[in-house]
Amino acid sequence: MRLFWEYGFSIAVDLIAIMIAVSGISLGIGYAFNEKRLKEFGRQELFQSIFNGILVGCLLALFSTHGIIGNLITALTQSKGTSFSCSEALSGNPAICFAYNYLVGIGPYTFMGQSNQSVLSVSTELITGLLGLNAIIGIVAGIKINIFVISISLASVLSPIINEIQYIIRILADVSISAIVQASLLMFVSVSSITAILPTGLILRSFLPTRKIGGFLISLSIGFYVVFPLTYVFNAALISSYSGSISNTSIGSVSINASNLENTLLSANPGTNESLSRHIASLASGIEASLAGMMNGIMSDVAYLLMYAFILPAFSLILTAVSIREIASLLGSEVFFGRFRLL
Repeated sequence: MRLFWEYGFSIAVDLIAIMIAVSGISLGIGYAFNEKRLKEFGRQELFQSIFNGILVGCLLALFSTHGIIGNLITALTQSKGTSFSCSEALSGNPAICFAYNYLVGIGPYTFMGQSNQSVLSVSTELITGLLGLNAIIGIVAGIKINIFVISISLASVLSPIINEIQYIIRILADVSISAIVQASLLMFVSVSSITAILPTGLILRSFLPTRKIGGFLISLSIGFYVVFPLTYVFNAALISSYSGSISNTSIGSVSINASNLENTLLSANPGTNESLSRHIASLASGIEASLAGMMNGIMSDVAYLLMYAFILPAFSLILTAVSIREIASLLGSEVFFGRFRLL
């Protein structure tokens, strides 16, 4: 793809030279035969060709290796107290690399001096813990205590809790899918926006029939390569203090408590109605205390994950769409968002 970047810019430069020659010939013929349309066409194409030449030079200076944009993104992303690892495919843009790390990164990363796990890692750990907890509570709910002709079961008490846990698991599954989709988009942007889409836009902008399409592709590549990943850095800084409160210890402690409750119930051998009543009361009290602490921690973690998986990405897409529209207007193109015209 890097080869296409080099050849794409080379082709764009050659086309600009050709269009300057064509506009000069048209302008000369127009003045020679006093043709107003040819003169107007020659002037417009000469102006657009010169503008394209300036644009190519500016983009080369901005997006080449160690260019202005690259240095700016590095300065904004790799500030003091921030560290993360990049794969080769993402190493060209530190902002994309950072966004990829906190979305689906395998290991922890450091942001503003604080160690964090990726959204996918946190959601996966929560799903694993909740699945184990759901299984344990299901076992407890399925146990029946028979005293003569009386059968006592906690299924009716625990069924709403099981349903709520399963509902949270479905939410966390959607969070994981959202993180994977966003990471895939960032990967696509990293490998194609500057190396393929931007040179293609410059080539198409050299011709009159495809000029607006070329301007749109140029604005699209700049918006997604620069603005889109930087919004993730801004989002991370926006809620960095909140994300530091994420902790999965509640899952482990609740699973242990539920397992202890299960063992207690299985080992119990109440001989009288009085001992049975005390045992059931103790069991209900233990489940209530464990689940109250668990649900508080889980809902806090789920709120954090929903913010990163849906709310903040929507904010990032809006900012990116606005930037694409403004850049496209500067290049003489138009971008429509359908019902989102207010953007």
